[in-house]
Amino acid sequence: MPLPNHLVDFADMAVPGRKTVQPKPTRGPRVWPGLLAILATAFVFSTHAKGQLIDPLDAYPPRWSLDENDCDARITEQGHANDPGADGGRCETITMLMSHGTKAVLVYPIEPVRPIDALTATLSVKGLSRGIQIGFRVRFPYVIDPETKRPAALLVYGSSYEHIGEFQRLGISDIEGELKLKRVALRNQFGARSDVSSAYVDAVVINAYGGPGNHTLRLDQLRIEAMVPLVDDLAAAHASGKSAITRAAEASISGGESRSQKMLSVPNPYVTSYDANRLTPGAAGLPGVAFPPGRVTRILQYNGEPLAWVRSLGFDSVWMSQPPNASILSEAIAARMKIYAPAPSSPVESLAPLLEPVAGWIVGGDRPMDSSNTWEHSEDVRRLRRMPARWQRPLVGCPVESFREYSAMLDAVVLDAPPRVRNLSTAATKAFRAQQSIRTNGKPLAVGISGMANHVASLQTDAIAARIGTPGRDGFRWHGMWRQIADALGDAPDAILVRSTTPLSGGTPLQQNRAMSLSFVNRFTAALEQWVSGALTDPQGELIHDVDSDRPLYFAHRISSGPTTLLILTSVMGRGDSAIAGDGKSIGIRLPPADEGKLIWRLTHFSAERLTPQTTMGGTVVPIVSPDVVEVIAISDEISEAGKIASSAKRFARQAAMDRWQLTSEAIRRSENAWMQAVAARVVSRAAPNDLLQVAAASLESAEQLVRSGQSEASLRMSRRADAWCAKSDWMLQDALLEDVHSQSQSLPKTPDSATERFISSPPAIVGDFETQVAWSPLLQTPVDDLATFAPSVANQLGLRSRWGVNRIAGGDFERGGHLGDRDALAREGWTVGRRHAKWAEAEATLIHRGAFSGSGALRLRVTPRGADPLPGGYEGTCLMVRSPEVRLQEEGVVRIDAVVRTLGFASPHQGLLIYDSIGTQEMGVLVNDQPQWTPVTLFRQVGKDAVVHVMMEVIGGGEAIIDNIRVRSWETTANPASLLRPLETVSN
Repeated sequence: MPLPNHLVDFADMAVPGRKTVQPKPTRGPRVWPGLLAILATAFVFSTHAKGQLIDPLDAYPPRWSLDENDCDARITEQGHANDPGADGGRCETITMLMSHGTKAVLVYPIEPVRPIDALTATLSVKGLSRGIQIGFRVRFPYVIDPETKRPAALLVYGSSYEHIGEFQRLGISDIEGELKLKRVALRNQFGARSDVSSAYVDAVVINAYGGPGNHTLRLDQLRIEAMVPLVDDLAAAHASGKSAITRAAEASISGGESRSQKMLSVPNPYVTSYDANRLTPGAAGLPGVAFPPGRVTRILQYNGEPLAWVRSLGFDSVWMSQPPNASILSEAIAARMKIYAPAPSSPVESLAPLLEPVAGWIVGGDRPMDSSNTWEHSEDVRRLRRMPARWQRPLVGCPVESFREYSAMLDAVVLDAPPRVRNLSTAATKAFRAQQSIRTNGKPLAVGISGMANHVASLQTDAIAARIGTPGRDGFRWHGMWRQIADALGDAPDAILVRSTTPLSGGTPLQQNRAMSLSFVNRFTAALEQWVSGALTDPQGELIHDVDSDRPLYFAHRISSGPTTLLILTSVMGRGDSAIAGDGKSIGIRLPPADEGKLIWRLTHFSAERLTPQTTMGGTVVPIVSPDVVEVIAISDEISEAGKIASSAKRFARQAAMDRWQLTSEAIRRSENAWMQAVAARVVSRAAPNDLLQVAAASLESAEQLVRSGQSEASLRMSRRADAWCAKSDWMLQDALLEDVHSQSQSLPKTPDSATERFISSPPAIVGDFETQVAWSPLLQTPVDDLATFAPSVANQLGLRSRWGVNRIAGGDFERGGHLGDRDALAREGWTVGRRHAKWAEAEATLIHRGAFSGSGALRLRVTPRGADPLPGGYEGTCLMVRSPEVRLQEEGVVRIDAVVRTLGFASPHQGLLIYDSIGTQEMGVLVNDQPQWTPVTLFRQVGKDAVVHVMMEVIGGGEAIIDNIRVRSWETTANPASLLRPLETVSN
């Protein structure tokens, strides 16, 4: 595919209907190579490759947004409408409410282009008032406006609207002359030494002011000609042997100032003295803040997605793994996106005018910010602090330990939430994050949340599906992510970083499902951000109980912002990526005396629904019937807060309703298919919950009608009810698929009835691929000591039988004496021990002869703090590690790892015994704590040819764990000596 065509397709992906067209090469007479080189040189130095943008403005999403105004303008309605006067019959329509003033500027962002006379923009406009003007917004990247903290901007206008009630073509061009005059005004405003070089056009604008009242504007067929990228000029500067600074100085001499005077306003970006790097009198505050105040910045880990499309999902920033180049910077300016990225090893002069979207430099992108890398990171920080002023940005990092040391280096900190596969409770997660944030010295805080299924489990599931022939995954269980983000909002962060290692724009059903779920969650966050940002938080939180049984069902975060208190409730009934709602129950929120008599609203359906509390002998209780996975309650003594909340939520209600309905529709379809396959394959012992699924489908049908009629609040109410019943159905299916893994074993203890106490790691179950899990179930349900079942393959028709083979690991029964650190039999068999933090923790790994599960030996791992302070949790608290001997497997297949463990101590959050393997790594590890009785742990893994498997154990925090009967078995197919034929049975009447 030719490159120009490829770029057109890429732009189509980013914004439907918008096309950026580059001139295609034309065929001409043959020329000699020397002449061709001369012509190419002339093209570089004398002409500019010109691009064209054509946007019919007839498809979602709306392109225009309100920028500056002096008339208290606000957009009350925006969308697309049919109009016979529009080209193609549809156009973008905007309704605004304005008071007295002179301007209400609508902007259409574009990639930075040179402000030349040939640059032309035309637009069809239809309105009910004269004076509407089209223009360009010109930015000066080296002049920072002290009020907006962004590069200063000037507006240059063209023709005006005169034909009321009709479409009129407005245009603008020949802007260089007026721009010279405005440069003088800019220097008068910001000082004579202001550097006004490298200006660029970053938007087409419309001054839509039409007087006080409501005004509707229709816009159609935007066309921009002669778009010369700003970087072309800079590339030409390098090619000519002159710096961009020199060229800018020479170009400005023609404006009437002397060369010496003009050179004073063009500082050398590589001089590190303050006077030479001073951008403007108001720029002394650089590098500024990493996350804008008054909002919760929503950041996506970037994987090559079109930035305009990422913004349409509700994100306003991206997190990059590589330094930004001119292409991504220009795209970010057009998409109004911010960038967090590693800084280049040295400043690139050509990129200086395009750095406005860079909100922060990431420190330690390729090295973890742990205790072993503090010196390397400190040197990196010193280098970044010495960069020229134009390159100065806040420094952001993701420490995993040594929080005090790293927070002293950084301007903002990212704390990643624990992996969902470890099943930490909301209370434990909140306490764990509080322990970390205390040691960050009050720095701005972002919380990292995984925006996808467990990555390693996904790779394992894909390998299993390819091996047994099941279809690929097409859905993402997003409720666990939503619950984690709501828990993070309960701590009032400055930003949410959504982690992702695969692109959202892949076009597969799975990626579309992920994108839709992130769109919904971002709308949820945006609706609450003005009350969450800067709020005071309750460090404890509280459990909310079922009204009838007094069983805890929800955890409530309490945050206060001005006169309003928000209660963010998240379901405690969650495991991994899945979570279920109140299951038709009613919960009661007991109000403290200070909140009695205040007004209360429920915000769950993106609206402010008034609630009436009930007064009982025990106090005032607010009942919530059939709560969602996440509930939000607002409490205030000011009635005006209801209007503010409703207005904030209404902006996002329509898109949220569409996303929730679509997500629920796909989830019900997947659940119905999974149950049908499980029952047909006889891998579950219970019947499908058809009543739940039928009620869910009926509710969803009602929601669809409400979505189409624009009743977002009612649609969300029906969709979330259907979603709750579908989630419960999936929960029951996972229980049914895993219930026989331990119960059929003769050598392992019985599993408790509670599904949350099962420690079984099966990749398809972790990622919610029930179709693959159903096909894989015979392996999970086969007892480990006999040949009870056949493998699900045609091999059984050939007289073959399958089973779990013999144990392949040496010394897993621990029937020997001595310490692992000594040169005993276990050490010679390959068992190794690692220790960390010897200064503040004593760690030991010992073989014991009492209290073993079976036989006469077991392994005891114990970590004891040396001081009075408890040990932290998570990676920082990992003090002792044990690795088993290697198990080599020549053939591709499945491995089953079994162990029995019990734990004591581990009183702090995110502590316990982490059991994993070298295939699944820590990312798929099973965290065991608060298990004083012998508890079975089983891991299933798909391995390739010539695989090497180690069983790994880590002790996190202070406590004791005893391990016994570690077994590693592979799935084997052997010849069956018995004939599969049997005589026909006679049936008597």
